[in-house]
Amino acid sequence: MNRSESKFQNTAAKMGSALVTLLESKDFQEISIMDICKEAGVNRSTFYAHYDNTYELLQGTYQSLVANFLNECTFDDPVDLSDMRSLSKDDLNFATPKYLLPYLKYIQAHKRLFKIYAENARTFEASKMDDYIIENLFVPIYAKHGVTDKKLIYYMQKFFLKGVDAVINEWVRNDCEDDILFICEILMTCIRANSRP
Repeated sequence: MNRSESKFQNTAAKMGSALVTLLESKDFQEISIMDICKEAGVNRSTFYAHYDNTYELLQGTYQSLVANFLNECTFDDPVDLSDMRSLSKDDLNFATPKYLLPYLKYIQAHKRLFKIYAENARTFEASKMDDYIIENLFVPIYAKHGVTDKKLIYYMQKFFLKGVDAVINEWVRNDCEDDILFICEILMTCIRANSRP
């Protein structure tokens, strides 16, 4: 990456950080391009060199958060998910401390961002991410267990994801004060109680 590309990305990151900061005190619809520019210390032409509108900035910011999660969140002995149909049923069980604890640690370390995300889930189009996760993660897992009715899978996983979101959102709302192992155990218990495969 050359210097100008690096500067371009750093400026985009500054504007993303500015948006996150502004979301702590305003609804997304109330945030103007001028607000973002002022908070980031850039001018309007710089904003428009990067984005056409605030929604593009929001999407870019969200994608950066997801990429950051994938870069920072490491799992001990992770399963290669590139060919999910070849994995055993045990390999497809993600309701274990092996997978939940790194996820919960990431949330705890970035609780401010997750609190903003939880309070602005509609704005961040969280349901689109749920649909992506269902199609690309859960449909193949259910297929491995012999369940192929996509409508059934979709409804079951919407229920499952909203339940996980509710637990995590409550934990974040309480400033992640409850012990991480306690939250992990709650999630595992709820997932086992509601899993069909």
